[in-house]
Amino acid sequence: MLPRYTTILSFVAVMVCLPIGLAPANAQWSDSARPASRHLVQTSDAVVYTQPPIGSGVLFPSSWWSQGGTVYGQYVWDDFTLSSAQSITEIRWEGGYDPAKAGAGGPVQDFTLAIHASIPGGSEPDVVNPPLATYQTAGKAGETAAGTFDGTTLYDYHYALPAAFPAAAGQKYWVLIAAMQGGEPDWGLAVGSGGDGQHYRKIAAPGSVRYARVSGDAAFSLLGRPLASYNVYLPVVRR
Repeated sequence: MLPRYTTILSFVAVMVCLPIGLAPANAQWSDSARPASRHLVQTSDAVVYTQPPIGSGVLFPSSWWSQGGTVYGQYVWDDFTLSSAQSITEIRWEGGYDPAKAGAGGPVQDFTLAIHASIPGGSEPDVVNPPLATYQTAGKAGETAAGTFDGTTLYDYHYALPAAFPAAAGQKYWVLIAAMQGGEPDWGLAVGSGGDGQHYRKIAAPGSVRYARVSGDAAFSLLGRPLASYNVYLPVVRR
C-alpha cells in the first residue's frame, strides 16, 4: 500500500496536466464567432477610452498631400481624459474618403499619429511645443471596410504603439490622426460620440493657417492597461 502523501501528489500531478480549455489572451475572433461589435478584437489589453462611430457619412477632413507638402493639409485633434493612470498600447479609429472628390487623393499612404499636451486651462492642444509622442504607421494601418453610410464608405484602422504611452489620471491629452495621400487630400475621420462634442482643427493653405474649435466628436478608441503601482512597506522602529 502506497503512503498517503504519495497518493495526494499523484492526484495533484493529474490535475496539473488537465487542459483548462481557455483561449490565449491574444486570440483573434473569427467572423462567425466574434462578438456583436465589429470593432472588437480580443487582446490582452482593454479599451480605456472610446468615442465610437455613430454611423454617419459626415467626415472631418484630416489629411495632407505628400507632393504639395503639409501647407495643403487639414488636421484634426480630439481630446481624452482618463479616470485612472493607463499605459496606452494601441490607437483605433474610423474614417473614409470624401465621395464628392471622386478619389482625387488616392489611397492612404501613411498616417501620422501624435499625442499632445493641453495648453493651460485645457481648451486646446499645445501645438506650439512638440507633441509628447509621435508615430508613423508606415502604411494603411490595417484599413478594413466597415460599411457604407449616406453614400460614404467608412473604414476601420488600428496601430499598436511601439512603446506604451503613460497617460496620467485626470489630465487632458489630445490625439492627432492625419492621413498622407499622393493626390489632393480627401480622407477624413468619422463622426463619433461620447466626448465633449467638439474637436480642434487646423486648416493650412499657402500663406494662411487657421486653427479653431469645431463641433463634433471624432471616432477613435484607445487600448491599454493600468500603470503598475507598488506599495512600499517600511520597517516599524520601536523605541
